[in-house]
Parts: sequence; C-alpha cells; structure tokens
Amino acid sequence: MPIAFEDVSFSYHAPATKKRAKKGVSAARKGAPPPPEAWALKDIDFCLEDGEFFGIAGHTGSGKSTLIQHTNGLLHPTVGRVLVDGQDILDKKEATRARSKVGLVFQYPEYQLFAATVYDDVAFGPRNMGLAPDAVDACVHEALAQVALDFDTVQGRSPFELSGGQQRRVAFAGVLAMKPSVLVLDEPVAGLDPAARRDFLGLITGFHDEGLTVVIVSHNMDDLARLCDRILVLKEGEMLMLGTPEEVFSHEGALREVGLGVPAAQRMANSLKGAGLDLEGGLYDTARLADSLAALYHAAVR
Repeated sequence: MPIAFEDVSFSYHAPATKKRAKKGVSAARKGAPPPPEAWALKDIDFCLEDGEFFGIAGHTGSGKSTLIQHTNGLLHPTVGRVLVDGQDILDKKEATRARSKVGLVFQYPEYQLFAATVYDDVAFGPRNMGLAPDAVDACVHEALAQVALDFDTVQGRSPFELSGGQQRRVAFAGVLAMKPSVLVLDEPVAGLDPAARRDFLGLITGFHDEGLTVVIVSHNMDDLARLCDRILVLKEGEMLMLGTPEEVFSHEGALREVGLGVPAAQRMANSLKGAGLDLEGGLYDTARLADSLAALYHAAVR
C-alpha cells in the first residue's frame, strides 16, 4: 500500500481545494494565497513504498506532525494530493478506507484515548468497521496481546488509570485492532525510561519484520540510523533531504544548521576523519567504528 505525496502544500489558514496544481502553491488557489510564513508544508513530493521503515526528522515546528496527519486523511492538502494505494484520499470514501489501513499513533496517548474502559477504547475501530461482536472481541484480545498487555488485567480498567507506558500501549493496541498495513508513529518512545523505550522499539521492529510498513517520527538520530531504510528531513515545512541513513548523515553540517545532529558513532567518525584518520566512508555504528579503529591500529603496529 504505497502512499504518494504529489507536490503537497498545506496551510492551516486556507481550505483544501479540488482544483490541482502540478507545481507551486498559488496556482491552485482562488484569489491571493496565504503569505509564505503561513504554509506548514511546501512542495512535499515523495512516495512511501510497501514494506519500508521510513524515518521523519526535523526541528520542532518543521512540519513533521502536519505531514503524517496527511497519510490517512486527518488533514488534506491545500494544494497537491495524497494517494493511498493509488487513490486520492481527498475523496471521503477513500479517506475512510485509508484510515482503516493507515494507523496513526500520536505522541501523547491522552490525545487518542477516550473510552471508559480499555476494552471499549481498543474495540472502537473494529466496531466502526462493522465487525460482529465475536470478531470485535477477537481483535481486542489479539491487539492487547500484541502490545504485551494482559487482557484480563486491563480490559475493564479506565485507560486513564494506567501508567504512561501502559496508556501508550493501549493507544497502540487501538490502532493495531484495525489490522492496518501501515503504522505511522509520532515520537513513539518520547519520555519513556530506557527499559520501556527498548521494549517499545522492539515491538515496532517486530511488526515491521512481520511485513507492516512503518513510519516513525523521531528526534533520536541513533534510532533512525539503526532502524530506517530512508529518512526524510524537514526544514520549515520543506524537504531538506531524503535518502538512506548513510546519505542523510553524511551531511552533518546541514543537519546542525537545522538543529539536528548525527548518530554518536558517526559524529566521532566524522571528527576522526577531519583529524586525518584514514577511515573508510559510510555510516558508522559503535561496533563498526570500533572494528575500523582496531583494524587501523593493527595495521599501524605491524
């Protein structure tokens, strides 16, 4: 289920229009367009492919949350279009279909939780899909198991009585219960302690290994480097760069200019290269950097 952004621009100050423009932001508007600073997204053009683990990075206010809300029709482009599996989700029926296939988990679970019990919260999506009660029950059992929550322990409790980590899992389960093809996660491990963070990233990686397409918004460059096939970096609503982790993190200076860094091991490797050490190119994690330094040391003492 590919998701294609075709020259998408968005302003919170202007409604979406069915009239399309191939390029730019003003050609599809009637009358004067909003001023440049009013555009939350500008000329976004890329395609998320099936099975990708796709990262989105950018400083606060760069448009990350606005962009991901376009993936299932929560927001619609002011200009351009978003296609989910080839269908324009400006159409209400297609947007409804997209929301059952593209699951969006917000950073703060309280934005997503609303029901009196965990069971009703997780069951909301399957019920809206018109499933029979037995099928809804099966979806709730399966989704809670997928996020490592015991059904009998939590199903009758208020989600707002749970810990922050448990609330996040319930919000995640509510999305998984609809059996999406794509998971879109906005800062999914922000604020979690190291153990909970590791467990949650393990869950996400497991779902990707099972075939789900995953989009993750994160400020953690080490996570993005380790997990993602491609990374999109946004700057003031525009695409600054898009490429593999190796391609993106080779531009350390440009990333610093927008308030981002590079993974710790890569930063050290770049410093060592700048000091004249003969390290090979490419993306470094801790293990690869240690191996490269060990190889240089052994070659020097021979």
